[in-house]
Amino acid sequence: MENKKKRSPIMVIGFAVLIGFLVIALLNGTIRPSSVVAAKVGLAPGTLLTADLMEVRSVPAGGVPSDAFKAIADVEGQMLTVGRAPGDFITKSVVGESAASGIPSQLQPGHVALAVRVNAASGVAGLIREGQTITIIGMLAPDVLQNAGLNSALSMMPDAGQQVADPNAPIATATPIVTPTPAPLQSPLVRIAITGVKVLLVPQSFRYQELPPGSGNDQMFASATTSQSAQSGSVIVLDVPLQPVEIKPGLMVNPASLLAALDEYGKLFLAIEPAGGLQAGEILTLNLGEMYQALNAGTQVILPTPTATQIK
Repeated sequence: MENKKKRSPIMVIGFAVLIGFLVIALLNGTIRPSSVVAAKVGLAPGTLLTADLMEVRSVPAGGVPSDAFKAIADVEGQMLTVGRAPGDFITKSVVGESAASGIPSQLQPGHVALAVRVNAASGVAGLIREGQTITIIGMLAPDVLQNAGLNSALSMMPDAGQQVADPNAPIATATPIVTPTPAPLQSPLVRIAITGVKVLLVPQSFRYQELPPGSGNDQMFASATTSQSAQSGSVIVLDVPLQPVEIKPGLMVNPASLLAALDEYGKLFLAIEPAGGLQAGEILTLNLGEMYQALNAGTQVILPTPTATQIK
């Protein structure tokens, strides 16, 4: 029988030690604690970063983004362009004014960011948040057209179906016939302007807030200030597509132009849509004057019969 060579235990131990060192070196680069700046509280876009709003946390090096800040002094004084939740890392991509950060990076091709005015009533009492989708309801009143100087322009336009006279045609002598023409009913119009609009930015001062029981005077004062700001009005930023939509058969409008016009010359009301989206179905225009006439059609007003008073 041939004698088998026995392996030296020193060689086995040496291989084990070498493998152990390699594993430790590999893990050291992944789980080694590293400092990173994180949000101490919830921060809204547009917040000016100060030391009291941030904190330095120690996390495994493998979980730190490559553009994360490691010291508060490196990011203090910069403006936040993307909202951060407590504990979220503060990175170079969420601060500053670069075109690749903030709202521009959230826009799809063919979309623009548009700000509209809101108050507590039209803005759902400040319950709107970033990332939600909303339906926008527009209202237009006749007095707005009059103030904007559009009534004179509209009166010069021919009615639908009316034939425009040919200037080259011979002039015929017509017998004047008095035909009573009912005046068009001038009343406010209400209609869903556009659905599925994404909210990009809601100012912190406009957001609805509830105070916990036992809040101090400072918190109550801050809440009162927020409520007053919401009552007086604010603006929110929306993600609006530029693709024209048909609001009436044959009438195509640009959504951004439509919202800008209604925001300036009419009224806008926002409605929060369900998380799964909204199935609006057929969109109808509400004419308040026609509705009033329809509700009062056939209604007979009975006036009290006067009675004679006998004087004795």
